[in-house]
Amino acid sequence: MKRAPRILVAALAACAIGVAPGHAAEIDLYSSREAALVAPVIAAFTAKTGIDVKLTFIEDNLTKHLVAEGDVSPADVLMTIGLDKVTQLAARGLTQPLASAALEQAVPAPWRGASSQWIALSIRPRVVMVRNDDALAAITYEDLADIRWRGKLCMRAALHQNNVALIAAFLAHHGEAATETWLRSLKANLVHKPAGKDNDVVREIAQGTCSIGLGNTVALAQLRDGREGADWTAWARDVKAVPTAFASGGTHVNLTGAALAKHAKHPAEARAFLEFLLTPAAQAIYAAAELEYPVVAGAARAPIVEAIGAFARDPLPIDQIAAGQKAARALIAKVGFDE
Repeated sequence: MKRAPRILVAALAACAIGVAPGHAAEIDLYSSREAALVAPVIAAFTAKTGIDVKLTFIEDNLTKHLVAEGDVSPADVLMTIGLDKVTQLAARGLTQPLASAALEQAVPAPWRGASSQWIALSIRPRVVMVRNDDALAAITYEDLADIRWRGKLCMRAALHQNNVALIAAFLAHHGEAATETWLRSLKANLVHKPAGKDNDVVREIAQGTCSIGLGNTVALAQLRDGREGADWTAWARDVKAVPTAFASGGTHVNLTGAALAKHAKHPAEARAFLEFLLTPAAQAIYAAAELEYPVVAGAARAPIVEAIGAFARDPLPIDQIAAGQKAARALIAKVGFDE
């Protein structure tokens, strides 16, 4: 008798988010995002619905893992980092349509896969960075090729996925010939051979090695919050992100995303979990874990992220960018960008 109220509360909560009472009390989440970063939002979901989430952390090659498991895979929800990996899940036939009006309303169309095979959960704008005392107030990606930046630009290897995605977006906006010309000019503007991570770009800007660089806002935010140590924090505080956009569009973003597994054994509960992740309250928890931007309008941003600034998104569909990644890599090799 003492358990009856808890069961009733769980059943009512489940009904409130579209889950039929009596269904499985646990779903399986396969995640390339570290457990500690996902745990807070999982706890909030379980507290709200009574549905437990069994998390399996798969650090590398989630696609390969799922292919090996086949139709006996226990995965209900798939969560991963990077537009290349999110879209690859759908391309390999490892997802199914979400069929959720709530998700379609919450997430802008460019940040949902075709037939809603995946959705973005958080975004990472890739923007220009300069020292705080630099007068540069805004810039386009196209302007990075300008001769005024000759010998002043820092960036990590072009073949890193974050840069491949940006170059693929440039390719979609401008075509192959213009993108090749742009890449050759960017290479001529480099201070030195591309190296390191976005963190190193921030450091080199602060130290005066270069005047301008490209990086994800998440790198700048994480350095500012002190997790990498006092020196990195000091360098990050000397650097600012500049509003950056394509001449014909907005800011390029990378993302983290999720999908409903093709062989999900508990699809109703899985959809409920994904719908929960796209509520403003859950978005604030999820995005704050890595200091990313929420995808849902009105969701609170972490103060450090808010201080970095707002960026109008590029309307180009993520699926279109992903489709150009192979061509982008070919152009990077053709111009010898990383050599």
